[in-house]
Amino acid sequence: MPAPSENSHCQYHPRAAAGWFCPACDAKLCPDCAVVESVASTDLLSCARCGGAVEEWKVHRSHAPFSRRLLGAWKYPLKKSGLMALLAVGAVVALSRGVSGMLPLLPGLVPICIWLGSFWGSIFWIVRGTSMGAEHFTAPDFHDVHHDLVRPAIRGTVATALLWLPAILFALLVEDLDLPDALFWVVVVLATVLYAPMALIIAATGESTLSLLNPFKVIGIGKRLGSAYLTVAAWMVPLAMVHGALMLVAAQVYSLSIPLVASVLAEGISLYVPFVMARMLGLLLYVHGDRVGYGIESEFYEPALPGVKPRGKKRAARVPAQAQPEAHQPAPRPRFIELEPEPAPRPAAAPEPLEAQVVKAVETNALDQALELYRRLPENLASLPAASHVAVGQKAAAAGDYPLAIRALKQVAQLTPEDPLAPKACVILARLYGERLGDAASAQKLYRHVVGRYPGTDAARFAQSRLTAA
Repeated sequence: MPAPSENSHCQYHPRAAAGWFCPACDAKLCPDCAVVESVASTDLLSCARCGGAVEEWKVHRSHAPFSRRLLGAWKYPLKKSGLMALLAVGAVVALSRGVSGMLPLLPGLVPICIWLGSFWGSIFWIVRGTSMGAEHFTAPDFHDVHHDLVRPAIRGTVATALLWLPAILFALLVEDLDLPDALFWVVVVLATVLYAPMALIIAATGESTLSLLNPFKVIGIGKRLGSAYLTVAAWMVPLAMVHGALMLVAAQVYSLSIPLVASVLAEGISLYVPFVMARMLGLLLYVHGDRVGYGIESEFYEPALPGVKPRGKKRAARVPAQAQPEAHQPAPRPRFIELEPEPAPRPAAAPEPLEAQVVKAVETNALDQALELYRRLPENLASLPAASHVAVGQKAAAAGDYPLAIRALKQVAQLTPEDPLAPKACVILARLYGERLGDAASAQKLYRHVVGRYPGTDAARFAQSRLTAA
């Protein structure tokens, strides 16, 4: 199969989007040109035009507009799972902050660690989950205090150092350095918009803590993500504005005289924008992570028509008409000459049927000729012995003509499943799908069929070994 491309239109219906590719036709196919065939209790995909095995056509995740994905991030915390996460994390943050304010400095560090750890742990969990395709928030797998609380708290604090460190320096040194307020806010805005998103991605994906302080590495990864990263960075500005407005709302809610409930609701409201930001950062990795070596490159390609099933119908193969002998025309007799009557011409012998020619070619081991003859035969030809189908299938597979091999072997599995050669045909067919076409799922189904349908045979034992190996 050629490398997936973004120009996916059917070879035979140019206005229709393609979802499959036929190596035999070298053509992309729409749902009307792809067929689902049942072979040996296994649904296999084939081409409606030539009957060859087809592969799913895939496009890169960036094929879908990235901006549309980012717009969907605003709804992420408002889903049922997101709202429950907002309240759950908000409750932990509210309780830990409340307890830390009532304890001395050193004992108070424990609830502060819980507060920061639960916040950053949830943010990093969303980034990683989204980067792997999760559509909903799932509860973090908490199993270790250091790994799930202390480490996220440290990494989140270090990743956002360019946000809080300038603020501390400004507060301490502004009088001595006589710096204008505008310069401070420029630094903060630039750090928030350009640097912090990439630093948080690095923190979420498990890079070393020291690498978060290396601006060259952070900026270098951001450059490799290109315009997609700039798009996410640009979203930080409206996110910051919305966050400011929600913090005012949270302050009003917090002032309500409802013990604990008010503080939990206020913290939940203040977490909305961080959750949206985490979702956007995760989407950046989900779509463009292959640019920075995050994940396996093949995972960044998706079916061009997700959820769409083939609906084509197989066309009957056309059989070339065999040449008919020309009618015998007797030679003209000379006039006025009496000759003895000529004997009646013998009728020309009828040409031998194609299937008989295939059988004879197989029996004489003229397999190249058998392949050429077999191509002219119609499909679903039950009159041809299974041995001829298998011999042609093996020869075609050895010659690299996988569509013809699959066509021949399918005949045995479909038309003569009780023949002694049927299990062998199914195993060869499974190997073609698994080892030549890269369709491991179909190969495993065929192996399971052989084990269940033909127990005790050599083919079943071989199939079982392949299932065990998988």
